[in-house]
Amino acid sequence: MLRFIFSLHLAIAFVNYVQPHQNPEICGVPNPLLTLQIETCDPSKRQDVDQKIKSGGSTSPLKAWKPSGLCRGVRNQRFCVYTHPSFNKGDGVSVITTKESIATIATRSAFLNDKGGGRTERDLKSLPYREVEIAGKGIGIVATRTIRAGELVIARTPGIMVNERATQTLEKKVLSELLVRAVDNLPSAHKDTLLNLSTHSDPSDYGDKIYKILTTNCFRTGYHDGVNPFYSLFAEVSRANHDCRPTCAYYFDHEDFHHKVLAVRDIMPGEEITIAYYDPLQTHSTRQDKLKKEWGFQCSCARCTADESSITESDQRVSQIHQLWKELDDHSAASEATPEKAELLVSLYEREGILGRMNEAYYRAAIEYIGVGDISNATKYANLCVEHGVLFIGSDRPFIKGMQELIADPTGHPKWKFRLRAAR
Repeated sequence: MLRFIFSLHLAIAFVNYVQPHQNPEICGVPNPLLTLQIETCDPSKRQDVDQKIKSGGSTSPLKAWKPSGLCRGVRNQRFCVYTHPSFNKGDGVSVITTKESIATIATRSAFLNDKGGGRTERDLKSLPYREVEIAGKGIGIVATRTIRAGELVIARTPGIMVNERATQTLEKKVLSELLVRAVDNLPSAHKDTLLNLSTHSDPSDYGDKIYKILTTNCFRTGYHDGVNPFYSLFAEVSRANHDCRPTCAYYFDHEDFHHKVLAVRDIMPGEEITIAYYDPLQTHSTRQDKLKKEWGFQCSCARCTADESSITESDQRVSQIHQLWKELDDHSAASEATPEKAELLVSLYEREGILGRMNEAYYRAAIEYIGVGDISNATKYANLCVEHGVLFIGSDRPFIKGMQELIADPTGHPKWKFRLRAAR
């Protein structure tokens, strides 16, 4: 989402690519010099995705996907709307991508193993939160009961997924056409929920509304076709407001295609469920400037509205964290890193309330201790890193494998006593 990013303003990508309006037979050619060029597409050279689906028979992974017939772009940059209406108990999902890309996405286990069905009233009643109007923030979500640290709060599949190349090569108006079709093809309940998300500013028409909903609320969720990154739009997840000491962390699970939000500490009934839109390990002024520029609001969380001395102390801790990163990540003989400094980093993360990223501090502590040959403390922090990482970041991250290898064979780890060797 890059480090986790909540709202990605795609307008930045569009300013470098300007094209004429495209109809199904006239394709615009992206030109960063702003020269408008068009060429006529040869329909005979375009593969018929409907035919491909039919030819696949009942076992084809594409069978569940319905092509909309609306495509825009040029040759191998031709983007179409595909909808799986029964995905995840009838929530449905629409994807804007190429025919080659959807053929790969359709083979992902989340879609191959999907059972369809429909949501029940019990599903809705079991949710541990509700949407409410929050002063100065608009709609947000609050806990309806005590939510314990580590508990899964929200797990939602995307409503819309957009190939990043489409955002880079299609004009805003053209992308909006595809987005309209993508949203309108969803089951009505999911469609209505997405259309209720914030637009950040007043839209000029229906297409502009959906475009603004995407740019205000999307997450970058990974390379679902193995080649291109995708932006994804979710319903309830996008209702969570920002906080610089969030009550929850989130990640996208590539196995089941759910965006998961988990409590990093106990959340009391009536307390707001929040996430961090922007890196909270930045100084007060940096956070305020970034949030205002990219998301259009001035953060009013407790960390940002504290008294001046508290803000100063927090900024000093953040600066100290940045300095410790540099020292601990320097594995040369010149580094001044020590296990004590790694312990200090752990405590600073805790004091700043950055609980969803504790694995970063645990990882560095494990490396420092293995670097001086302290197996007991190295495996202690490696276990904490794995436990935290699997829960809040996802089990498929490379650093988790590295920590598991350290636990299994401490003396065989590449960093075994590296600090002592460097000191000689």
